[in-house]
Amino acid sequence: MRWRIADATIALVGVGLAVLLRLSLLDFKSIDYFNYTKVWYGVLKTTGFSAFGGDFSNYNLPYLYVLYLVARFLPDVPAHIATKIPSLAADFVAAWLVFRIVRLKYADSIFPSFAALAILFAPTLVLNSAFWGQADAIYASAILASVYFLMRRQPNRALLLFGLALAFKAQALLLLPLIVGLVLRRDISWRHLAWVPAVLFLALLPAMLAGRPFGDLLLIYPAQAGQYEQLSLHAPSAWAWIPDTGRFYPYFYPAGLILSAAAGLAFALALYWAPAKLTPSLILELAVLSVTIMPFLLPKMHERYFYLADVLCIVLAFHVPKYYWAPLLMISISFFSYQPTLFGAEPVPMGLLALGVCILIIGLSRHVLLLMSATSTDDGGVVAVQ
Repeated sequence: MRWRIADATIALVGVGLAVLLRLSLLDFKSIDYFNYTKVWYGVLKTTGFSAFGGDFSNYNLPYLYVLYLVARFLPDVPAHIATKIPSLAADFVAAWLVFRIVRLKYADSIFPSFAALAILFAPTLVLNSAFWGQADAIYASAILASVYFLMRRQPNRALLLFGLALAFKAQALLLLPLIVGLVLRRDISWRHLAWVPAVLFLALLPAMLAGRPFGDLLLIYPAQAGQYEQLSLHAPSAWAWIPDTGRFYPYFYPAGLILSAAAGLAFALALYWAPAKLTPSLILELAVLSVTIMPFLLPKMHERYFYLADVLCIVLAFHVPKYYWAPLLMISISFFSYQPTLFGAEPVPMGLLALGVCILIIGLSRHVLLLMSATSTDDGGVVAVQ
């Protein structure tokens, strides 16, 4: 009883402070707010559901549905706060999911509560939602749920949640090498993949009912991909080492896509050929590696596309404590990569930050490869996902 009271007290005080921290940042209005979310929210508030029959945003529909619900049921909330509500709520959903993931290993420990609080107080996660007003916490929450169900050997639910994450943001594809590898190993059945297009179609259905052509809706993500012609948009990726001039873009953009596809395939095949049985901890390590390697190699990444790496590195450090250094390194890198966009400064050169990500990938890869080459793993006795 004493343990439960202490646990609940820490959680309540921590959540209260996390709420106060976010309230202190809500009044900031970013350039993205003025150029995008304010406009979208205004259209939804004045036009209502019929707005979905037209092309007024370059975001996929589920996020806009949530904004519509906020405008419909909280019409008196100022727009700059209303547009942050979905992300703020997702912060706490993500914290709860992290609590559940860490609790898989430490059921009778305070570790899960501390892991959840680490999510709520991580600098880049707080900046992303409460300050910047970005929506990364929403799709990241769905990815966390997907990873949780992979670790629980429930692939149906895992793929359904992966489809939901992808419906919110294309960045969910950063987890795809792990999904493909598990399918190749037959740890996930091919039929489970049907959840992904099913969820994507259901996500488009309300907009189709509002009158928007199905073909238009299929072009949302391709249009996003073609929006900028830069190899790196303040992302600490390998492309930060290439001079950012239009001269090199036509050559390195297709080369980068091919390189990334090859790396993703190599990741999946390495998992397929690995003799080791997959424990929950190893699945988590593979998830972290997937969402770190892919944005590091892909061109045209924003700084925010390492958001999943930030979140999952925190989870990994609590699930496998010897990785305590991973979130310290990754979140520090992300924090400094946010600086040019949010504050107009670059205190640490982006090439140096990219080197830090490279070191993180090497450190994670070394341990993962050792575990995968073994005939058994050393962190539990749970067999592969079924």
